[in-house]
Amino acid sequence: MQLTKLNDDSTWILTFDGIRVLVDPWLSASQVDFHPWFSRQFHREPQIAVYELPRPDYIFISHPFSDHCNKETLLQFSKDIPVMALPKILNKIRPWGHFESLLPLEAAPFELTVLKSKKNFVHKAYMIKSKSHAIVYAPHGAELKAIPQEKISALIASTLTYKLPFFIGGTINLGLSSALRLQKQLNAKKLLVTHNENKRAEGLVARFARRTFEVSDLCIELKTQEDYYLY
Repeated sequence: MQLTKLNDDSTWILTFDGIRVLVDPWLSASQVDFHPWFSRQFHREPQIAVYELPRPDYIFISHPFSDHCNKETLLQFSKDIPVMALPKILNKIRPWGHFESLLPLEAAPFELTVLKSKKNFVHKAYMIKSKSHAIVYAPHGAELKAIPQEKISALIASTLTYKLPFFIGGTINLGLSSALRLQKQLNAKKLLVTHNENKRAEGLVARFARRTFEVSDLCIELKTQEDYYLY
């Protein structure tokens, strides 16, 4: 399995079993949640252009927020590429009238499941299985209710702690200690860092946000467009 980190936020390409899956593509310069006065964030570095990417066979969206489900980016992809996500996310994408095939997770051509977590709105974790590996993708971190029985080759999670007041979301990213704890619970061989970008931010959320950037020698932090292979 080949894991390719496309940017410093949480856009990935996963290549396995002859399938190429694009995860959470946000490649436009900025993203807005609800309204610019509430939250707008900007990449600090130029992003790879959509036309420069190898064509994905599938697109997987993990969260409805626009740094994961980014309309400006997604509409640049061919309409015949199937998009896989939870029903709430598909319901957000459907009115755009662009993609021909919107698939629930159970319709994926490989095993793609959402794991039961204590805080399921933001702190979601997904297990993705190839013929030879299983990985867990938890871009905001997660506190799981149950640990999967599969052998987990890698955990992809954030080590950034991102805190907001409870009335606008609470703790969004759970941070390094949580990521290391989750790796231990899963008995995952590797911990790859994601969703740690030092974005420029505007709006109400930016005024209240408290960010703590941490990375440990126990983590693998890939560079932009760098590959990591699971053997």
